[in-house]
Amino acid sequence: MANSFSWTVEKVYTKNITTGGKTYSNVIARVEGTLRAVSGSDSSISTDHFVDLDMNTSGLADSFTAYSGVSQANVVSWIESRLNATTLEDIKGHMNNEIEFLENVAGATAQGTTDSEGNFTASFPWS
Repeated sequence: MANSFSWTVEKVYTKNITTGGKTYSNVIARVEGTLRAVSGSDSSISTDHFVDLDMNTSGLADSFTAYSGVSQANVVSWIESRLNATTLEDIKGHMNNEIEFLENVAGATAQGTTDSEGNFTASFPWS
């Protein structure tokens, strides 16, 4: 079963920008977000990838959306466009590999002891 991916927008940073004699208010200049991958076979297994992006406001006059009209879907679309398809697929590939690793080691227990203060000491058969 395929892993699922979803975005959470953590923060947007805005500023006023004047270009071509026109001032645009609350232009989204930077976005922080997290892409989460969840295992398709075990929903308790997931991994996250954080991004912090300059949203490249150079084409502002052609595609400005007033802050009050921005949706989460808009921001996610802009994040994915800013990353570009190749980079996004590379990130998802790494996340799929991490999910596979976590699925393979699920249930494994580290050999050793934990003291009353929570400090772990590994034990090995050769020790």
